[in-house]
Amino acid sequence: MTASTSSIDSDTSSLPAKSSVTNNTLPETTQRNSASARMVNLLSTRAKRKRQGLILLSAMLLISAYVGVVSGSLSINVGELLWHELSELAGQFFSQGALIEESGVSREATPLGVSPTFNSTHWYVLTELRLPRVIMTLFIGALLAVSGCAMQGLVRNPLADPGLIGIAGGAAAAAAVSMAIVPPLVPALASVWVALWAFGGALLAVWTVLRFANSAQGVSVATLILAGVAINAFTGTIIGAISYVASDDALRQITYWTMGSLAGASWTLCALVVAAGVIAITGLMMSRNALNLLALGENEAAYMGLNVARYKHVILWLVAFAVALATALCGIIGFVGLVVPHMCRTLFGVNHNVLIPACALMGALLLTIADTLARTLFTPMEIPIGIVTSAIGAPFFLYLLWQQKGVFNGSL
Repeated sequence: MTASTSSIDSDTSSLPAKSSVTNNTLPETTQRNSASARMVNLLSTRAKRKRQGLILLSAMLLISAYVGVVSGSLSINVGELLWHELSELAGQFFSQGALIEESGVSREATPLGVSPTFNSTHWYVLTELRLPRVIMTLFIGALLAVSGCAMQGLVRNPLADPGLIGIAGGAAAAAAVSMAIVPPLVPALASVWVALWAFGGALLAVWTVLRFANSAQGVSVATLILAGVAINAFTGTIIGAISYVASDDALRQITYWTMGSLAGASWTLCALVVAAGVIAITGLMMSRNALNLLALGENEAAYMGLNVARYKHVILWLVAFAVALATALCGIIGFVGLVVPHMCRTLFGVNHNVLIPACALMGALLLTIADTLARTLFTPMEIPIGIVTSAIGAPFFLYLLWQQKGVFNGSL
């Protein structure tokens, strides 16, 4: 009887200890749940801010495109022109349609009291010059910026840009050869001739760099960079030698081409750039997860199941194709592929799922603003757009480097 009573007492004395353990685990579980909830809220807030940032960039891009369309040596009232064209199409419902006898000359009255010469000239400038140029500028800027973002992600170096693998140098050297040594048989096709040579030269330079960088283990990033530096030096030598023996006209053409210009935009070139831009940006967007894995390192990406060699070749050739086309059609436009990824990485983070669309929007915005400034700062003279992008990009890039080193925080 005594033994049973003592066992009951011992069981009873152990009950508070169990309940205290249970009570201690409850706050720990509550803390974990609250921490998880805070993390989820933080991630959702960041995702919301990134979406808002992309929407804001899109709105700014539309505004800059509109300003680019209406600005220039000839100011254009888009609303007035559209109303005039709609009035002509609608005929008797919108136009006055009456014949006015003035000084013995019969002419048809025009809507809004605007002369036919005024409307035809402005409509031609809007539809044949400004619109294709602005659309082409948007896609060229997006191509350069997204290519720079992919290049930096591939080599894991924020100072990399597409020119690192010799694209710009190869295009410039081939363009110089076509201008000074192998002129076109038909002078009217000179721009097409130069563009074809520049495109082929850019792809040849990339192929040469990849031949040196390829090994049994795949593409070596270190060899890729060193081969690109060597190719750029070699193409610079070719350009210098050609410039030394070229005629005055050819030398002026080479100098102007290397500064970059969008003055030759047309609907045909615009359609080509749009098609190439959609293909290249879509291909790089499909490689966004591979770029995220490559940011961890090639070995880590391979351990996680990524075919590193295959994606390296795909990304490099997409970048080469996009930048070669942009350089062949517009000349050398610097700093877009270098500065824009830095800006977007600061604002949107390093996740390529958001970074690539942000770079496309920011690159289009930056180049549109630069082209508008090039056309309007010293009208009717037009500044080469490469000068404007360098003037905007170089100080801003130095500012980014200065801020990252902590100068403004007093750490240096």
